Amino acid sequence: MKSVLSINEEQVGRTLTVQKSIQLARRAYILRAKKTVLEPLRTWFTVPTGASFYFMPAHVSGLGTVSVKVVTVTPRNRNSSLPSTSATIYVFDSKTGSELAHIAGNNLTAIRTAASSGLATDILASKQTDSLGVIGTGKQAQAHLPAMLEVRSVSQVRVYSRSKAHRKRFVRMAFKNTAVRVTATDSAEEVARRSDLLVLATSSRNPLFRGNRVAPRSHVNAIGASLPSSREMDTTLVKRSILVVDSREQAVATYGDIMIPLKRKAITKSHIRAELGELLLNPSLIERGENEITVFKAGGLAVLDAVFADYVVSQS
Repeated sequence: MKSVLSINEEQVGRTLTVQKSIQLARRAYILRAKKTVLEPLRTWFTVPTGASFYFMPAHVSGLGTVSVKVVTVTPRNRNSSLPSTSATIYVFDSKTGSELAHIAGNNLTAIRTAASSGLATDILASKQTDSLGVIGTGKQAQAHLPAMLEVRSVSQVRVYSRSKAHRKRFVRMAFKNTAVRVTATDSAEEVARRSDLLVLATSSRNPLFRGNRVAPRSHVNAIGASLPSSREMDTTLVKRSILVVDSREQAVATYGDIMIPLKRKAITKSHIRAELGELLLNPSLIERGENEITVFKAGGLAVLDAVFADYVVSQS
């Protein structure tokens, strides 16, 4: 019997380049849009006064593996030395059910999420983007910087976090890894107002800025705030945008950014114009006006974990 592989965060980071990750994400979304994926709606629960847990299984037709990701989300950990989000992916043989590997999931999750935003940005954002704004300075924000620079050329990056120390650390990291000028700002509002391209990568429970601050022609990738009761965007921004999601079903059932405006009857389900996979198959589904704002809201799909985990195992 083969031993179970144990793949750590460093190994994942070495295996998944930005270009390869965007290719894998494109494959995953297209396969899902073609309905060749088994992907039950993710289940979750929150322990009273404790952590939230997500369980995300998936299998792609033709792959010899099944993946199940277990995620814990504990926003209060931001105030301690513990991570606010942690993930592990378990990979099984799809025929025998034997466990093949367990993969440290934080890097993989950040990389595949950034790759998704890269795809969405490439298809939705204006070609004339000059400034990138990043709100959040954690692993997701760090992974998004190279993904955004892969698909768009910008001359300026602005970053904001509630922690001044975290902002400075992000700028130092960016200085080592990119030639683009990166500066820290003192407010999320300033980032939103002065950026053509926005990445929202926080665990905030409340909107980060007023939606009327986002300039026309901007594109927003909102990938944080993963609980139904939390959101990074206010109703104004969601309502005034062309809205694309990773999964309609998941968006209306688990994304606070979408669920709260729906509950308040500010939008209807038809406000979601397309899923990203549908758009990759047929870009003409959306015609963007010159001054319109586009938003890609993603909470993470198990099919991405399945495709990425299968690739990582194949390279190990």
